Amino acid sequence: MADEPKAPEAPQSDATEASESPRAALPRTDDKSPSPGFESRDAGSLPEPEKTASPSPATTEEQAALTAKAPSGSSESNTAIQSDAEKAAKIAEARAKASAAKEAASEKPSADAAAPSPAPGAPKAPVKKKEEGPKPTDAANHALVRKIREQLDGAVIEASEFLGQLSIRVESSRIVEVCDFLKRDAATLFNFLSDLTCVHLPDRIEAPFDIVYNLYSIPANERVRLKVAVDDSDGVETVSGVWPAANWMEREVFDLFGVNFRNHPDLRRILLPPDWQGHPLRKDYPLEFIENEWTGKHLPEFTVVQQEQLEQRRAYGLEQLSEIDERLAREFFRQGKEVMSKDK
Repeated sequence: MADEPKAPEAPQSDATEASESPRAALPRTDDKSPSPGFESRDAGSLPEPEKTASPSPATTEEQAALTAKAPSGSSESNTAIQSDAEKAAKIAEARAKASAAKEAASEKPSADAAAPSPAPGAPKAPVKKKEEGPKPTDAANHALVRKIREQLDGAVIEASEFLGQLSIRVESSRIVEVCDFLKRDAATLFNFLSDLTCVHLPDRIEAPFDIVYNLYSIPANERVRLKVAVDDSDGVETVSGVWPAANWMEREVFDLFGVNFRNHPDLRRILLPPDWQGHPLRKDYPLEFIENEWTGKHLPEFTVVQQEQLEQRRAYGLEQLSEIDERLAREFFRQGKEVMSKDK
């Protein structure tokens, strides 16, 4: 029989440990024991590992900087360190920007530095005025103005044009002639009176009113404005014989301005009661409400009970009592009737 293979000799230290340990004396029964007939050969010795200097252990802060992680057990302190570092970086960046801006401002020549600073208390420079708008121009050479002067000598006082609108000031005594000529002339044919109104100019003492006639030519699609300066008492001749539509327009001017129209077929108020005092569209007419004769005549004072009943009616939405309903209510009061039924 072949000799059984000998196990490799263990180092002395191992033998010492085996002798000291009770488990070392027991035979090995693991699967890695050599099988019978195994011949051991010397494979040589392994090279010893090179001895290198062991790196010194890093501090906690260095480990956090290398791994970008906070070491265990110091999360709160590292978070505070990082926040302080971020704040310090932002402050340093802001200071760098401010210093760079100051250097750029000092190097760049300022236009305001060359100009002398105004003395304290000196008046400010005048504000540049806005460009003036268009102004009326003289229209004496206008074709229509020259034609009227040729046909009716002395009827035109002056003429002006503003933004393409022709205005002709006519002698007050010749207004009917001018209007009749402009309506019947085949070349002009201003056959439509679009408006007749008035302007109050209280600073013009001799003739404080301007009667304005706006004429329109339907075939020619042209417009012209006639103006007449008049006094309220003397007034002006009516043009209702030329344009029948002037009847109500002249009545409105008479009602609100008090200008008289001579030879008018039915000159009376058209908007206000016949016995109303004054003319509301005059500039000297007071804006506040004034107790006049018409108010005292047509709006008698109510008793306390009647006033309460009137306020109750207004509370229910009857706001138009100043007109027909209110006058009917007063008639009921005068006749001894009750507007609202009494509770029983």
